[in-house]
Amino acid sequence: MHVPFCEVICHYCHFYTARSKDARQPEFFGALMKHAASDFSRMGDKLDAIYFGGGTPAASPPVQIGSFLSSLKDLITSATEITLEANPANVTSENVKRWKESGINRISMGVQSLNDELLRKLGRMHTADEARRALDVCLAEIDNVSCDLMYAVPGQPEEEPGKQALELVRRGATHLSAYHLTLEKEHFLHPQLPTGEFAWKQIRSIADRVVPLGLGHYEIASFAASDRESVNNKNYWSGGPYLALGPSAHGFDGESTRWTNVSDWQEYIRKVEAGESPLAWTENLTPQQRLIEVVFTSIRTSEGLDLKSFESKFGIDLVSQKKGLFERWEKEDLGTVTKGRFVLSFSGRMLADEIAKKLI
Repeated sequence: MHVPFCEVICHYCHFYTARSKDARQPEFFGALMKHAASDFSRMGDKLDAIYFGGGTPAASPPVQIGSFLSSLKDLITSATEITLEANPANVTSENVKRWKESGINRISMGVQSLNDELLRKLGRMHTADEARRALDVCLAEIDNVSCDLMYAVPGQPEEEPGKQALELVRRGATHLSAYHLTLEKEHFLHPQLPTGEFAWKQIRSIADRVVPLGLGHYEIASFAASDRESVNNKNYWSGGPYLALGPSAHGFDGESTRWTNVSDWQEYIRKVEAGESPLAWTENLTPQQRLIEVVFTSIRTSEGLDLKSFESKFGIDLVSQKKGLFERWEKEDLGTVTKGRFVLSFSGRMLADEIAKKLI
């Protein structure tokens, strides 16, 4: 679900956002509920996860978030993972208590760095100490808190991401998302980006510090204890279906059809209230496109690519066709075929896109 309103729009973000001060929040959430009533009525199952993401949904009034979740009460169970993205600036004791009362049981917080100089460089408005305080405040009410960290930031020391990840986990973070800073060539910071080799050393420093504490490196950018892995993200990587609510949100039926909503929040409201479809476009994937997606998303994860399932779905026996490649990658310690799955090593995951291209 894309809730696009932000208090601050970061210069490195590429998704659709709008200033929260300009938003007509009750009208917007009314449109979300109307859209949800239409889309979710087609589902017979309960929801595994709800994700308030994109922009800073925590900038929205807690009462609106609570009303929206109440409208979905028949589809929510005690096992439904309900995540709210938040920035440290939005975290107050009162807000967190109201988020919890509304049903939020997981927070994904945009810490990004515990280095004040780098935070300023990234255009973040919070300080490192404010991020630490926000984490403590969240954990006082909600025991499942994920923290975003960025690496490959110009001027960032090699060991810094690992040290900061360790601090966050020791403070109680249950999940870490480590994001490689990527920028368009025209961006003013692009010439200062470190090499890929340097960036790999940085994410290795994260893994080396948090894996011994019990956080599995279960996806290229994600670390968590086994019972804290993101339900929402794992569904995405495994090719499961997800519905799209809000402007610029993307949906997938789990088979072959993708769609995206219009990217303007006011146009989104207008269309929904007029009984029109808010879709901007739909795409029907060819079998080859779906095959490519399965390979690219599967090998990102610690579970790897299920070779038998792949053969059953696409009629391609990769074990036979790519035998030489599998043997070479095993010798190079990039990946192994184990129990019918092709699983990349840490080094292999850092080359996942190149390996995926060879598999397809």
